[in-house]
Amino acid sequence: MHYCHTQFISLEQVSCSLCSETMERDVLAVHNGENCPQRIVTCEYCEFPLPAIDLFEHQEVCGNRTEYCHLCRRYIRLRERNGHESRCNGVQVDNEESSRDVAAERENGARRREPPGYSPRRLLFTIAITGIAVLIGSLLFQKKTQNNQVH
Repeated sequence: MHYCHTQFISLEQVSCSLCSETMERDVLAVHNGENCPQRIVTCEYCEFPLPAIDLFEHQEVCGNRTEYCHLCRRYIRLRERNGHESRCNGVQVDNEESSRDVAAERENGARRREPPGYSPRRLLFTIAITGIAVLIGSLLFQKKTQNNQVH
């Protein structure tokens, strides 16, 4: 502890309970509220709480998700939503930030593209194999549990 002219200054070192960084007690409140990389912040797009250190990477992905604008019938990235809402007048513009007009494509008979190699037969086979694997796994787990209870 140190006494400096007119005020008492605490030089006591404390550790942040979130990130374990050591600092003077006087700085801890500011660190916890503004600087700690482990403090909890929320994503501006989905309001998900996460550590500040992970926010940038999360918002890079989250901000690229899209929502449908019912006025202009286009998909708009969440990171561009505020600007779009202030400019959107319900008229479709070719150079708008959205990638395509899905409603118009559907009206013209466009179908959803199937993934490459898709076939109903292959899907059914995959479901059957998965079911068999789950059944075998549960039987083995059940047998293992019964053996453990006997011993």
